[in-house]
Amino acid sequence: MDEKKIVIKAERLFKSYGNKIAVNGIDFGVRRGEVFGIVGPNGAGKTTIVNMLTGKCTIGGGGLSVFDRDVKGHDRGIRRIMGVVSQDDSLDPDLSVSENLAIYARYFGAVSVPRIHELLKFFELEKYVDYNVMSLSGGMRRRLSLVRGLVNDPLLLVLDEPTTGLDPQARLHTWDKLLQIKDQGITILITTHYMEEVTRLCDRVMIMHSGNIIAVDTPANIIASHYPTDIIELKIGNGQEFSTMLAALTDFQFTYEITSKFGLIIPSKFEDVRAIEKRLIEIYPHAYPVRRVPNLEDAFLAITGVSLQEGTEP
Repeated sequence: MDEKKIVIKAERLFKSYGNKIAVNGIDFGVRRGEVFGIVGPNGAGKTTIVNMLTGKCTIGGGGLSVFDRDVKGHDRGIRRIMGVVSQDDSLDPDLSVSENLAIYARYFGAVSVPRIHELLKFFELEKYVDYNVMSLSGGMRRRLSLVRGLVNDPLLLVLDEPTTGLDPQARLHTWDKLLQIKDQGITILITTHYMEEVTRLCDRVMIMHSGNIIAVDTPANIIASHYPTDIIELKIGNGQEFSTMLAALTDFQFTYEITSKFGLIIPSKFEDVRAIEKRLIEIYPHAYPVRRVPNLEDAFLAITGVSLQEGTEP
């Protein structure tokens, strides 16, 4: 990795809360201009990394730098070049859209009014400048939080669960705006539990579990490393039933995964996928065998053995 292009660098980064290790001595780097995702179940360490990066909590050990500035010693300078959108919007419910932005902009000194209006127009909020923020929809408030995170023209934008709680349409709209922000050359770090969000937005993703890094790569490479072909998903009643289904496929080469309700068959050769699906439909139609393209959530489950849930972590 070219050190000149590294925006965020973590070396043996560590944080614990009492006896609980939140981040376990990890190393990673975020490249200039990329969207870098951090995913993991609740308690994986995602938000703890963001909190150390943004100064909300102290670093327990190791090093963490932004544009070669040590977070421990240059946090004021770092904050001037970093925009942050936390899980909760933290907008003042007693103020209007424009008042919220004006007060926040004061932290950075001279922020031009034209710049604020430009951002409001970009996020399609220019008609709501005099509205109280509580009269806005959830999607609008989330976009307003993004406007606030960009008022200081940051080089790095840090987003902690940016679309949690949004309906699908608002989430898609937010993704579109974030991709346009990336096109402006801004580096984006995002934590999320939405695997589709990672696949749509991220150049690379870091999968975490119990404070450790499990994998770092492009979403496509992570998927391909576990699933060489399409997969076949079946609804199953129990493990014994799934074993019976597998016994009908002994003349094929495949691997498999099982959860409490579903079984996944991963053929070793792409040319076998259709034949396996056909046989299962003929013998076990009640299991509704479905051939589909594997996704990042499949790979995540295969890597960690746990599912993602919406929520917060230390």
